[in-house]
Amino acid sequence: MNSKDVLSRVFEITRDPRDGLLFLKEFQSLSPESFAILYADSETIFNSSEALFSDLKLLYQLDLFPFVVLEVDSFQYLKVFFPLEQMNADGERSLGFSYQVVDRNQPLKEEVISSIRQKKIPILLWDDESEKLSALLDRCRSILHSSKVIYVSIDGPLKDPNTNKVKSILQSDSRLTLPDGTALSRSQNEFIQLSEDLLSKIEDPKFSIVLTSPFTLLTELFTVKGSGTLVKRKNKIKVCHSTDDVDMQRVFQLIEESFGKPLKPEFYKTKFDVLFLEESYRACAWMQKTEHGFLLSKFAVNGVARGAGVGRDIWDQILEHCRPLFWRSKPDNNINKWYMSVAQGIEKDDSWYYYWLGLNQSLIPATIQTLKAQPEDFFSKVVHPDVV
Repeated sequence: MNSKDVLSRVFEITRDPRDGLLFLKEFQSLSPESFAILYADSETIFNSSEALFSDLKLLYQLDLFPFVVLEVDSFQYLKVFFPLEQMNADGERSLGFSYQVVDRNQPLKEEVISSIRQKKIPILLWDDESEKLSALLDRCRSILHSSKVIYVSIDGPLKDPNTNKVKSILQSDSRLTLPDGTALSRSQNEFIQLSEDLLSKIEDPKFSIVLTSPFTLLTELFTVKGSGTLVKRKNKIKVCHSTDDVDMQRVFQLIEESFGKPLKPEFYKTKFDVLFLEESYRACAWMQKTEHGFLLSKFAVNGVARGAGVGRDIWDQILEHCRPLFWRSKPDNNINKWYMSVAQGIEKDDSWYYYWLGLNQSLIPATIQTLKAQPEDFFSKVVHPDVV
């Protein structure tokens, strides 16, 4: 299967080609050994290894090599019972993809890099009597400089007991808070304990650990919404009133990447009154104060950060500090459906949708005229429309 066919198969599964390409580009920009650490518990291997390895095979065909951690008993089971455990064309054992068991007595990073250079997925065998799982994953993450840990369980992600919907994101710097009545399986409880342990040790704001099903691994990796329960540190949002300590070049780059088109030179001279900025420059909101309230001039979220709750955290800061609020958005922007759900009112014309929130009704006509009078800050060529 050539790379085009593999991509088509991945996007057929995820049903989101645009975001799929975005995440693929992000993954390919990383050092190969840093892509992701994947742990599958024994119950998942015993019951759903075919589904998991089918997705791993597609990753392998995309030249993405997760560092896989399996329990010793799980691996012995695979060697005996897994139907795809066979010899490949080079006379090596295969699980549908070539793999290499990492020698624990050798330097880990060198072993993993060597395995990937040979086009083999590295597998580390773990025995819970020799090392605690959280200690093992933290050590491997630190050595491989990986910011993503994936826990694969047949029980799947956490669900809200009231709605039965997947709890898609949990943010905390210490203990995780779950809704009352949440029932946890053994693996889900282990995931919670593992997440709390890792978050207590890791300062990296980009680090996350996710619990997902072996049947939806690709959806988790290649879509903004994901398929599992993502746990990460709370996003740290800076509230800036001047450009002091702000790397404006990175801010402009973030805006251009988010909107998919270049800014006009005039915007570089524009001043903000308030800038809400995520500490790693993954999202920002550019606010200007007017006689009617605050104009949300630019609301930009890095593509791969959209599933991490960063945009929502910035929006909460906007609502806390900047009311009344008004903004506009192009009619073809995907975010309009959400804007309509949070705005107090909307007016439309062929060029823009105009929104407001917390605005006195008598000021609405003048505010819409203010929005209409705003210059077009981007050149017309669009790579992909995004939030405004």
